[in-house]
Amino acid sequence: MLRWLRRGLALDGLYRGDVLSVFRVNWLYVLIGVEFLLSDFIEGFRRAFSGLSSVLVVTHSNADPDAVASAVIALRVLEHLGSRGCVGVPEGPSKVSRALLERLSVGLELCSDNTFYEGCVVVDSSNPVQLGSFKDPCLSARVRALVDHHEVGLLHEMMSLKLVDTRATSTTELMVMVAEGVGLKLDGRVATLAMAGIVYDSRRFQEVGPYTFRVASTLLDWGCDYDLALKSLVVERSEAEELSRRVATLKALSRLRVEKTCHDLLVAVTHIGSHESDVARTLVNLGADVAVVLAEREGRARASVRVSGRALEKGVKASTIAGYIAVKHKGEGGGHEAVAMAHIQLEEDVEKVVDSIARSLPGKISRICQEIAATNN
Repeated sequence: MLRWLRRGLALDGLYRGDVLSVFRVNWLYVLIGVEFLLSDFIEGFRRAFSGLSSVLVVTHSNADPDAVASAVIALRVLEHLGSRGCVGVPEGPSKVSRALLERLSVGLELCSDNTFYEGCVVVDSSNPVQLGSFKDPCLSARVRALVDHHEVGLLHEMMSLKLVDTRATSTTELMVMVAEGVGLKLDGRVATLAMAGIVYDSRRFQEVGPYTFRVASTLLDWGCDYDLALKSLVVERSEAEELSRRVATLKALSRLRVEKTCHDLLVAVTHIGSHESDVARTLVNLGADVAVVLAEREGRARASVRVSGRALEKGVKASTIAGYIAVKHKGEGGGHEAVAMAHIQLEEDVEKVVDSIARSLPGKISRICQEIAATNN
C-alpha cells in the first residue's frame, strides 16, 4: 500500500526523489509526502553516518542562529549514532550567534579546513560558494548529506542524501525532526538554542510553516527555556556599529539606480562596502519592490536581494532574482521568496555591474509578470 501511495505521489509531482514539491494539493497528501521524505532520509542517514571517525558539519558564512542551531543539532545526532563530528563556519558565527552560544553555554568544536573527513553534513546552505574554505573538504568526503529550507541550489546535486523542504520556516525545524527520527531527545540547553534558531528565522513566529508550532511544542517538552531563548537573541549595536550602518545606508542611497517595471514595481540597485542586507531591507521599507545591494569582496561581490509583498503578489521572488544575477555574472545564488543572496564574480568595476543589473533586471521581472498573468488567465 505504501509503495502504491509513493508511486502515486511521484506521478502527481509531489514526491520527486528527495525534494518535496507542494502546489495546490490536498493536505493529506502533503503529510504523506513529508512522512516518506523524512523516513527515507533518516534511514539513509543512519546507514551512512553511523560509526564514522570524522564528520564535517558545515554551514554558510557569518552563520545566523538558525544555521548554528542546525549545526549543533547535527553534531548531537552524529554523536548519538556513534560518530565524531566538528563544525566548519566560514568567517565564523554572526555577532548574534556568538552571543547566543555564550549565553546558553553551548560550545562548538571547530573543524580545520585542510583536513580529510569521512563524511560531510551541510546545513542551511544551498550553494557551494556559501561553504567558503570548507567547500573542498566537504565535497571530497566519502558520504555527504544536505539539510536545508532554501530553494534548491547547486549543492543539491552534489549530495548523496538530502532533506530539502522550502516550506519549513527554518532548517532547525528539519534538524529537530531528524533528531526525533533517530530517537534522540535534545537536552534543555540545545533545545533552547533550537528554539532561538526557529524564533530568529520565523521573526518571532510572524512567518510560520507546517512544522513550526509542532517542533516548538516538542522543544518545550524537552525542557526549552523560551524566555531565555528570546533574551539571548537581543544584541544591541554599539554606537560605532550604528554609525557605520547609517553611513553605509546614506552612501548606498547616493549611488542608487531606480527603474520601473510591471506597471508599478520599483527596482532599486546600488552598491556599498558593508551592511548590504540592512541596506536592502531599508530600501524595501522605503518603497522599493525589488532591492539589490552589492558589496565588493576581493574580486567578488555579494548581492543581497529583497522583494516587497507587492512583488510577491505578482510572482516575483527574491530567489529567482538572485539566481538570474548569478547566472548573468558567473556566480551562485538562491534563498527564499522574500530574501535571497547571490555570490558573483567581478570581472569589471562594481559600478558597471550595478549598471548592467539595473538595465537588464527590469526586463527579466517584466517577463515574470507576463508569464504569471498568462498562467492566471
